[in-house]
Amino acid sequence: MLPIGFAALLGLALGRFFRVAVLAPGVAVAAIFALAIERSSGAGAPATIAAAIAAALCLQFGYFLGASVGLSARRARRHPPSSARLGMSADL
Repeated sequence: MLPIGFAALLGLALGRFFRVAVLAPGVAVAAIFALAIERSSGAGAPATIAAAIAAALCLQFGYFLGASVGLSARRARRHPPSSARLGMSADL
């Protein structure tokens, strides 16, 4: 469980601040981390490989979510709401 959570958080951070080229080294780091954790806990080969694959998939999913958040944040800075453009305040 730890490698999967680590990979998802790493993917969120990578997707928010970096381009897609950083995804390949990130997948390698997450897979190596998952392999090390699973092997040290005494898991068998199939469970270890499954954990590495799950960590790689979670990293990629986290990257997608982080990139989506980054894109929406950039759009919000470029295009403020219409009331802000007109100089209106929301205070009543």
